[in-house]
Amino acid sequence: MVEVIVTHKWKDDQKDAVMGFATKIMDMAKAKKLPEGLKLEELFLGEKENQAVCRWDVDSLDHLMETAKSFKPTWEISAVEVDQKYKYKKGLF
Repeated sequence: MVEVIVTHKWKDDQKDAVMGFATKIMDMAKAKKLPEGLKLEELFLGEKENQAVCRWDVDSLDHLMETAKSFKPTWEISAVEVDQKYKYKKGLF
């Protein structure tokens, strides 16, 4: 599996389409109905800045992007494979 960060950027007139897309993806993730090999780990939404960032665990970047294209997005989407180098862990107390 590969960890991927996806960034979505949109114009004001695309907001409704993006929010509908985000809701559909979150609903599919919660219901465990995403395509095999795709797991949405986190979604961060910056509505005021017209941006969203998602972290995925996927079998391949190509599979994720082909699936995203099937939703026919009209906004900018970019994706990059990443390796986590640091994660804050809370202590016991």
